[in-house]
Amino acid sequence: MEDTIDTLVMTAVAVGVAGYLALFLAHVAHVDLGFSYAQIRDAAMFGAIVLTMPTAIGLLGQKRSGDAEG
Repeated sequence: MEDTIDTLVMTAVAVGVAGYLALFLAHVAHVDLGFSYAQIRDAAMFGAIVLTMPTAIGLLGQKRSGDAEG
């Protein structure tokens, strides 16, 4: 039970830090580098797709232990 709580807390902290970092990088890209919000959004979506696809393919490609063979 304690491991589950630790994992949930660690996940929540990681998501919070990632969100804060994304906001910070978007602000720097817009204010300091002069990118438009549309350019930032497009790059963020492309990056999310590139990072998520291998994870999704790996999870969907795994054989479940309860699946019947044949």
